[in-house]
Amino acid sequence: MMSMELLGRKDPQGYYVIPAKRKALEYLKTTEAVIIEEAGNLVFFKTKSRSLAKKIASKLQELGLLAI
Repeated sequence: MMSMELLGRKDPQGYYVIPAKRKALEYLKTTEAVIIEEAGNLVFFKTKSRSLAKKIASKLQELGLLAI
């Protein structure tokens, strides 16, 4: 189980932002509740749902794909 410290605070628009390596796109199925922003070798998953952010971050942490 991951800690909420990993998620940090929300951005100014109210989203939890999870930075990941680009390869993470191959492993996660996204929904309308998740915004994906690509920047170079990184991908940022953004969601307003804390529980969804925790699930995404936990899965990425398991796979070693978090960019933190």
